[in-house]
Amino acid sequence: MTNSWHERFSADEYVYGKEPNQFVVEAAGVLPKGKVLCIAEGEGRNSVYLAAVGLDVTAWDYAQSGLDKTARLADEKEVTVKTELCDLADVEWEAEQWDAIIHIFGHLPLDVMERTFEGIRKALKPGGYYVSELYTKEQLRYGTGGPRVESMLVDPGMLLEEFDGYFIKHFRVGEVDREEGQLHTGTAHVVQSIFQKREEEK
Repeated sequence: MTNSWHERFSADEYVYGKEPNQFVVEAAGVLPKGKVLCIAEGEGRNSVYLAAVGLDVTAWDYAQSGLDKTARLADEKEVTVKTELCDLADVEWEAEQWDAIIHIFGHLPLDVMERTFEGIRKALKPGGYYVSELYTKEQLRYGTGGPRVESMLVDPGMLLEEFDGYFIKHFRVGEVDREEGQLHTGTAHVVQSIFQKREEEK
């Protein structure tokens, strides 16, 4: 099967740019100094930034070309990011592995998204953080990035249900301005979240 993401990231240009997502920058201040996983990480802009601020970072992506660019960007910034080729449709999540999991514009078919949330809940350590910025279904009206398929966009209520019982450190739905390479440009409609797994949860 053709991997369109591998083809997209095969260009020399970083199609989402080299600078981190602004919400990742804002959220980094609350993250514990520990093991961080960036899922659907693309070309590495967020994982490289988090490594630069002192975190132990692993990047997962479905496209080897994206992981290769992650490694090049890490070399350019003189930091270390572990990279792993992972398909979230069938990856095995290990229990209580990560102090934080970062999920920026990683849009998936609904069944894969639900599987991914289940995996995240399992894989976070007690006290660990889930950090995300995702396009809502309203994003179809904006056309400034993200899937053009409504079922792959996020209902904010679904996030609250998936992380029910977690401590909500941040939750916001609304417009943001994003200039991230050639594919995320302009005003967008997003849901931002920082959920912390409670210490007593397993």
